[in-house]
Amino acid sequence: MITSIKREFNLFPNIVGIVTTDNLSTITTAGYFSTQAADVELLNNGVWQWENEDIVLIYYATAQIGWFTYDATTDAFVSLAANGGLSNTLPSGDIFVGNASNVATARAMSGDGTLSNTGVLTIGAGAITGSKIANNAVDYANLALDVAASATVALTAAQVNGMYATPVQLLPAPGAGKLIIIDSILWDIAFVSAQYAAGGAIAAQYGNTIHGAGPAASGTLAAASLNGVAASGFLSNAGSAGLLNVAASASENTAVYLSNASAAFTTGDSTVNLYIRYRIVTPA
Repeated sequence: MITSIKREFNLFPNIVGIVTTDNLSTITTAGYFSTQAADVELLNNGVWQWENEDIVLIYYATAQIGWFTYDATTDAFVSLAANGGLSNTLPSGDIFVGNASNVATARAMSGDGTLSNTGVLTIGAGAITGSKIANNAVDYANLALDVAASATVALTAAQVNGMYATPVQLLPAPGAGKLIIIDSILWDIAFVSAQYAAGGAIAAQYGNTIHGAGPAASGTLAAASLNGVAASGFLSNAGSAGLLNVAASASENTAVYLSNASAAFTTGDSTVNLYIRYRIVTPA
C-alpha cells in the first residue's frame, strides 16, 4: 500500500515522491493507483490530481527505488529507463521483455527454446512439428509423417527374393492430399554367402502392384547390380527427380512399395537395410 505521497511544486518538471510497501510487479499492474485511492486521499487531505509534467520517484518493496511516470490509461506506473537506455543489470541468461504494462522486465526464455548466458539458443526436443513447417518445406527428421523425413527399412533375404510377387511397403500413405517424393534410397547390404540371381529392375512404386508394375516413385536399380554383390557393400536407387509421371489419383495419399520387374530374385541370402530420404508435399 502507499504510505506516503507528496508533490514538489518548486521544480520543473514536478517531482512526486511515493513510498509504498508494494513491489514493482504490483505498482506497474493496470488499475493499481485506483486501489490506493482511499489511502492517498487521507495522506493528501483530498483527492489526488495528476499533472502532465509529473515525474514520480517511488521507494517500493523490497528496498528498491526508481523513477516512473503515471499512465492515466492503465492507471499504473511505468518505469523510466536508466540514463542512456535500459538498466545495466540483468539476471544471468534473461532477456528484457515488455510486460502487460509495457514495462521492460527480465525474463528467462522458455517454451520451444532456451537461451544461455553466452547467447546460445537451443531449440527444445520435438519443438519443430509439422504444423510449424510450411507445405513443401524440406527438412529431414524422424518418421513423423507431418514433416519431411528419412526412414530405415530392413529387408530379409526372403523379402528380396519375394518382392516380385509380394511388394514390400517402404512408407505408409501420408494422408489426404499429400504426396510422397523419394529423394534417394541407399542399399546397405550385409552379404552372407550366396549371391542373388535372376530378378529384374528394382524400383519404389506408388501402391501395392505386383511385378513392379506400379507407377514409379524412384529410379531403378538394375538386377545385375544386385546380383553382382559378393561382399557387404552399398547400392542405390536415384530419386524421382526427372522421372515422375503419375496421376494424382494413383499417388496422393498412397503408400510406397518396393518391387521388381521381369522375374523373382533367387538364391540370395543377404539382408539389406534401406535408407530412404523423402519428402511429403501438399500439391496446390
